[in-house]
This record gives sequence, structure tokens and C-alpha cells, in this order.
Amino acid sequence: MTDVERLQRMVADLRAMRDQCEPKSREDQRYFHFSNAASQLLWLIGDLQAEEG
Repeated sequence: MTDVERLQRMVADLRAMRDQCEPKSREDQRYFHFSNAASQLLWLIGDLQAEEG
């Protein structure tokens, strides 16, 4: 499994955990933090893909 694949799996896992939060809004700090973590991993994926490509 490549680093990109591992990060993509982490994003999917974070989103699944985020979707269990109530309420599903930025007012819920846990929901907000899960969203931010997934976004940051997506930036890393983009950086790695740019380096590879």
C-alpha cells in the first residue's frame, strides 16, 4: 500500500467518524476537528501526488 493509499484510507475513516457526530455542523467542535483533519490529509495527498507526477 502506498503512502497516498494509506492517507486516502485515513480520510475515509475520519469522514466515517465525523458522520457519527451530532449535530453535523461547525458548532460541534468534534465534527469541525474531524473535517479539518480530513482536509489537511487531502492537502498532503495532493502534495505527494505532485511530487510523484
